[in-house]
Amino acid sequence: MDKKKYYSWVLYDWANSAYATIVLAGFFPIIFSNYYADILPSGMRTLLLGISNSSASLLLIILAPFLGLISDRYGDKKKFLLFFASVSITSTLLLVVVDRDSWAIASILFSISVLGFMLSNVFYDSMIMNFNEKKFRNTISSYGYAFGYLGGGIAFIIAILVVLFSGSNIEIIQNKKISFLIASLWWLLFMIPLILYWKEPNQLSNVKKVFLKDTFIEIFNNKHIFYFLLAYWTYIDGVDTIIRMAVNYGITLGFNQYDLLLALLIVQFVSFPGTLFINFLANRTSTETGIIFCILLYMVITLFATVIDSLVGFYSIAVSIGIVQGGIQALSRSYFANIIPQSRDSEFFGIYNMLGKFAALIGPLLVGLITYLTDSSRLGISSIILLFIIGLFLMIKVKQINT
Repeated sequence: MDKKKYYSWVLYDWANSAYATIVLAGFFPIIFSNYYADILPSGMRTLLLGISNSSASLLLIILAPFLGLISDRYGDKKKFLLFFASVSITSTLLLVVVDRDSWAIASILFSISVLGFMLSNVFYDSMIMNFNEKKFRNTISSYGYAFGYLGGGIAFIIAILVVLFSGSNIEIIQNKKISFLIASLWWLLFMIPLILYWKEPNQLSNVKKVFLKDTFIEIFNNKHIFYFLLAYWTYIDGVDTIIRMAVNYGITLGFNQYDLLLALLIVQFVSFPGTLFINFLANRTSTETGIIFCILLYMVITLFATVIDSLVGFYSIAVSIGIVQGGIQALSRSYFANIIPQSRDSEFFGIYNMLGKFAALIGPLLVGLITYLTDSSRLGISSIILLFIIGLFLMIKVKQINT
């Protein structure tokens, strides 16, 4: 294995995770509410933020399979990754110069940055296929996610320290927009090794001309791929729902923003050793067993979440999520890489990422609906276990198909 190529690939996850933690999960929602859209009513701010996120996800769902197909035909994933990463970095940097109450411009730039971030990950994920040693892909994928969580956590802490303790009167620090600059520069700096050391073989001669409808027909006819994608769609919906709804659930239990911020940091840093532990388990047993173990632990986490009533319990859940969150993502990526055609990786990973975004539709709606009907956030969060039960059943079927 080319070590420079491997380290540059892992380091890219370290690089772009700063955007995920600082911009997506951390500062943009706060800055949008208190600065860019301060002039608007609270409900309108929430609506606009939701539209910005949803529009980017919708465009990804539409574009990812087509762009993956084009990438395979031209045989250069790196160029596509760097293009969309540059789009996201540039639009994030431009947010620094957007003025107060310029909510329309901020919303558009944020949507563009989210879309660029997600599309760059389509090609980043598919790059794992360039590591030909299938038996090492679990470890390769796991180290990518592990260092991604670690890098994102460190970058987030740096941004918090700069914002809270710099004591500066500079306007972009006071309104927290300095965080966008930190995220962009972090991403750009640690992306340099990938630019320098990642080389791809020319695969043009090996790629036959296919159309997207043929890909979906092929997936449907290949029971191994088909049932895995169904399982992934279901259980990753549960995972994403917990990620998206955990903060809101903590608020309903009466925890303050500092408690929730610490819980997020716990997840980030526990995910580093947690992802490596799940990889160790999968390598000792099988990838399917590793994924099934993660699903089972998520079911226990969901049940425990319905009975907690203390901050210690909430932090215990954060630790438990950190153990499995990176692991189930890493093993899902490497497992999919091992069962798809070698020469059409971007095309298939475009569909993989498309399903990942579709997965964000059912879970939050289910939790919200059950909470509304029962007037109980605990019953609402417990409904996620249904997604894990279905995902577990389908993953067991996948294991049976593969034996």
